[in-house]
Amino acid sequence: MTKKDNKEVLLKNKKYFIIKFISSLFIRIFMLLIPIYYSFGIDEITKGNYDVAVTMIILFFVFYMLYRITEVINQKTFYALYSNLYKTYLELGLYKTCNNSLYSLSRFSLSEYSNIMSEDFEVISEYYSTLVIRIVEILEAVFIVIYFFIINIFVGYITLFICLVVLYLLIIYNPVITKTNEERKIRNDKRISLFQELLLSIKEIKGFNIFNVVHERTNDTIKDYIKWNNKLNVDKYNLKQVSLGLINVFEFISLIIGIKLIKEGNMTIGTLTIIYSYYTKLSDLFLSIITLFESKINLKIAKLRIHKLFQYASINNDKKDKDIKDIEGNIEFKNILYGNINNPILDHVSFKINKNSLNVITGLSGSGKVGIFELLLGYNRQHIGKILIDKKDINDYPKNILGNNINSVRRDPTFFELSIKDNLSIFDSNFENIVELAKELNIHDYIMALDNGYNTVLNTNASNINTDVKYALAIMRVLLKRPKILLFDETFDFLSIDISTKVLNILKQMKQDNTILIISKKKDILELDYVDNIIVIDNHKVLITGKHQDLLKDNKQYKKIISKL
Repeated sequence: MTKKDNKEVLLKNKKYFIIKFISSLFIRIFMLLIPIYYSFGIDEITKGNYDVAVTMIILFFVFYMLYRITEVINQKTFYALYSNLYKTYLELGLYKTCNNSLYSLSRFSLSEYSNIMSEDFEVISEYYSTLVIRIVEILEAVFIVIYFFIINIFVGYITLFICLVVLYLLIIYNPVITKTNEERKIRNDKRISLFQELLLSIKEIKGFNIFNVVHERTNDTIKDYIKWNNKLNVDKYNLKQVSLGLINVFEFISLIIGIKLIKEGNMTIGTLTIIYSYYTKLSDLFLSIITLFESKINLKIAKLRIHKLFQYASINNDKKDKDIKDIEGNIEFKNILYGNINNPILDHVSFKINKNSLNVITGLSGSGKVGIFELLLGYNRQHIGKILIDKKDINDYPKNILGNNINSVRRDPTFFELSIKDNLSIFDSNFENIVELAKELNIHDYIMALDNGYNTVLNTNASNINTDVKYALAIMRVLLKRPKILLFDETFDFLSIDISTKVLNILKQMKQDNTILIISKKKDILELDYVDNIIVIDNHKVLITGKHQDLLKDNKQYKKIISKL
């Protein structure tokens, strides 16, 4: 995450930071006044001034109640600040995810990404939410040291010395704990990844009877995580106990000095109670500072992981033409080099597709066909060359314009874990349109036969319904949204003849107003008389383009390739 990104998030929540600072400041003031008025009451009792002592105890009680009330306000402010920070950071993370390339996102394991979104943004939000009160607590510690100097110069120097010693310890051990925490985070990612892998691979584990192998690997991973998690907790616990132990030693010394001063008549019993009370506060304050250091360690690690997510995400370009409202659907690839430069997916590819046409991209497996869709959908960017939509560079279009006008049916569609109705309502809120299209594709009766009909909740990969229906639902999403440019990635290779025919008939009508691209190796699709253009990709290059009958007559290479499809 850049400093600019972080600064924008913090400034958006400036109001909550100010309220949090004021409420935290009042809390610490009341907490400092409470022991002072208590000590005044003790001193007045020893002098026999009982009426004054009662007044001091009443003030002591009033400040205690004010402290309690302010604490409630402060806690509510904390949750308001934390909630707003978390929502803002998470929105930024979602935006960066959706504006990232597939190449960049492929660097993340599922567990690493999940931990960033579920844990690291929480770590950052909690750090900045508590930072305000930590700053106020540090100011409180400074006040206590100054107050001790006012009480007695020796007590002041002793307190200053122990504060500096404890801070030095924290600074010395900070890198050690940071390193341990980094190692623990790595092991935690592996641990969660293993659990996810276990569930996804359960069929293979059962089918090959390899539970013992998996169990051994799981035990090794868990042991490694526990080792580093224990080391982190022990290191943090030891640091706390050593720091607090040192404070207790110097608290004892200060109290002995206080008793001696009382004996000499240079200090009151009430003042000694303040020393005791303030040293207790110092212990609590240093616990807070230790927590702050721990949070800083977690913050550093979280920011490093989040930076990886933000690193290659595209940003809003205000120079893009925001006045574009409609896309006609003309497409041109000009000398496109895409993928690994030394082993490209598309190797200097050029072709044109006219608006309001139905086009088929074909070729042998691994020839690079899918690269065309990846570029049109903005999954990644090409190394060289230009992609033009209506003679305008695709990168000059605002993302929302492209997203509304170019949609695809993927070869491995995924769904939200919502009902069939809710999944489709995202694209068309009119349920009657959904039912009508389902009937047209001949899947309505199947859906209604499910226990919950259209309210059946889909798995992410829709494994709980028929495969044919799964792809039909994926097609329905695009047909319901009706973008200007429709992309079908080998979709018809997975459909039954019945549904395939029905979808193709719909597309035949739609091509009057839409540009349609189908990646397919099915000969019966290539042979359709209403296919306007076939683009043959071979060895990552465009071999030839044209209509099926013309290519079949005039091109031997085309005949050779389709014979292998």
